[in-house]
Amino acid sequence: MRALIVAKKELADIITSRRFIALLSALVIFYLMSVLQTLSSTAGGRISMAPAIGFFGGSVAFVGGIFGIALGFDLITREKESGTLRTLLTHPVFRDEIIIGKAIAAFFAICIAVAITSLFMLGALAMRYTPSFDEIVNLGKMMLVTIAYLYTFFSIAFLISATVKSSSTALTIAIGVFIVLALFLPLFSNYIAQSIAGPQPENPFGDFRGIGNLSTDDPRLRSYMEEMRSYREKVQSITSSLSIFSPVSSYTTILSSLTAGGYFRTVDVTKNLLSFIIIPIVLFAIAYVRFTREEL
Repeated sequence: MRALIVAKKELADIITSRRFIALLSALVIFYLMSVLQTLSSTAGGRISMAPAIGFFGGSVAFVGGIFGIALGFDLITREKESGTLRTLLTHPVFRDEIIIGKAIAAFFAICIAVAITSLFMLGALAMRYTPSFDEIVNLGKMMLVTIAYLYTFFSIAFLISATVKSSSTALTIAIGVFIVLALFLPLFSNYIAQSIAGPQPENPFGDFRGIGNLSTDDPRLRSYMEEMRSYREKVQSITSSLSIFSPVSSYTTILSSLTAGGYFRTVDVTKNLLSFIIIPIVLFAIAYVRFTREEL
């Protein structure tokens, strides 16, 4: 399949580029920082991989998004600007094979980056203690989730690169989308949910001091508390739905379910996991249609 030939060449170009090496170095540094934070926070106590995964998740949520965007924002626009795309199409290769090959190459480049950085973290921790089987399994899960997270942001940048004609424009738009999804949406999702849910149920007692004097069997109090409970559940449901559109929120939620106990152990992350599958597929499908039908 000629798409695999394109992917092989594109992968070689990606992993030997200075940009990829710089991004990989940044990931390795954040992994090692997470290990150092783990060792310092558990000084004199039992060392565990869970804090390392938690520390890393908090930092890579930002760096990983930048990694994915930097990998994909000019993957197609660069070919358009340099004129190599027209030259490439004069060879026996079709547009769909080009875009599929580039997407495959980026996926394997991300896998390589995550594998290398995970081995660094595992090696650094292994010098102090022997990880258990469950911890190795959690590390594997973290690697898969991180790959999906990076590839989601790559898909966003890839779609933008397939849509616009200038790399500078693609980068500007991609950074804007990243800021909205990584910063604004997680910060303001609760306010947005409250706006969608509407105003809170009106307190029939004027203020909460009046509630304190009522019996729990008072029908007015029970009705009001039931309305508030339903309202909070509605807001929480909307907030949870909005978080699916933020890869950062989905990523941190999934990692918390892997490393924390209590509440986070019971959180259903199925929607978050599905978002890392559905979003890249939808974005790639749009990019595919746009690229294959574009007038060059």
